[in-house]
Amino acid sequence: MAITIRSSFTVDAPPTDVWATMIDIERSAPCFPGAELKEQQPDGSYKGGFTVKLGPLTLKFAGKFKIAEQNDADRTVVVSASGTDTKGRGGAEAQINAAVADAGGGKTKVDVVSDVNLSGTVAQYGRGAGMIEALSQQLLNQFAKNLAALIEADAAHAAQAAAPAVAPDIASEPGAPAAATASDAPRPATEARRPPPAPAPVAPLDAGALMRKAMWQSIVNFFARLFGVKQHH
Repeated sequence: MAITIRSSFTVDAPPTDVWATMIDIERSAPCFPGAELKEQQPDGSYKGGFTVKLGPLTLKFAGKFKIAEQNDADRTVVVSASGTDTKGRGGAEAQINAAVADAGGGKTKVDVVSDVNLSGTVAQYGRGAGMIEALSQQLLNQFAKNLAALIEADAAHAAQAAAPAVAPDIASEPGAPAAATASDAPRPATEARRPPPAPAPVAPLDAGALMRKAMWQSIVNFFARLFGVKQHH
């Protein structure tokens, strides 16, 4: 079953920061709900996992993904991914095209087009492209929140690192050596980039809750189109 999913999200951060974080796979991948990043392979790809919970059913996918194309000038990237259910109930392949653009006011818009091919029993859950597209948007909304939180943490860390150190106020005593000034202190080497945080335990993605939200949004959109009501996002 082949479907194309088009979606987008906005992050309250400048494009340069969003782009730098998105293409850093080791930091951005864990922002996606239910995703688990594993070791990098010699060809540059990464092993990974994805866990999704559908009511009493839990699907666990194991596979790999990599950046197939990257254009830093245009801030566009193509990610290829593939995975199979660990219990042999099917699989999925995807090519994900993402474009980062300035949305004005210090914000960034990310447009995503995903070509997905589902096979086996897993394809049964993909029936109804409208519902899958709505579910995909819910996932991207959560990814955007996690990505924004990560970027904000980076900005706070950078500001703290750039703040000048304040020398302690030491009272002078007769015969005591003069206190060293800031210029006398050895200058620290330029701080290396902060390493990725330790990965938190991966919680299964509760697709049931997301699908309920997606279903409600589909109903709202249906009546909005029916009565010509303009939706505000």
